[in-house]
Amino acid sequence: SDLAVTVVHMLEALRAQTRKRKNYEEALATYKLAIAIDPTDRDSLPLYHAGQILFYQGMHDEAEAFLHRAVTGYFSPLTIQEEEIWHDYGLVLWFRDKAQLAADNLQKAISINPRFTKALNNLACVCGYGSLSGKLPAEYSQYGLGALQEALSVEPNS
Repeated sequence: SDLAVTVVHMLEALRAQTRKRKNYEEALATYKLAIAIDPTDRDSLPLYHAGQILFYQGMHDEAEAFLHRAVTGYFSPLTIQEEEIWHDYGLVLWFRDKAQLAADNLQKAISINPRFTKALNNLACVCGYGSLSGKLPAEYSQYGLGALQEALSVEPNS
């Protein structure tokens, strides 16, 4: 309903203030409240930010659940760059020992923004380490080198 959307936007403003103060627990609680008000996941932003906070806190299981909902929800280009959500989902999947899915989602971020050096660098790491550790097939080392070369061509200091 329109009321739910208005409340979610008000909670987003509150969340922004608490995040700026680095009060992540309060911000996370506010995100979870906004998510509860909007059970249809019409806005991915609270899901994304809740997943980010949980990821940074090392709570990768819960972060994965929120970020999965974020990548399957509604994106508003006015509030976030979609590639950031796919990137962070890829990272959390890596930490959940899901190397192939991590690489796939980092690649989705790059397909949205081919000049996204953060995703290129992390794809290089996932592919390189994943192939060396046996989590990914050996040919992924070449994908990793390609991603690193692309990142360096876009931003030589990356």
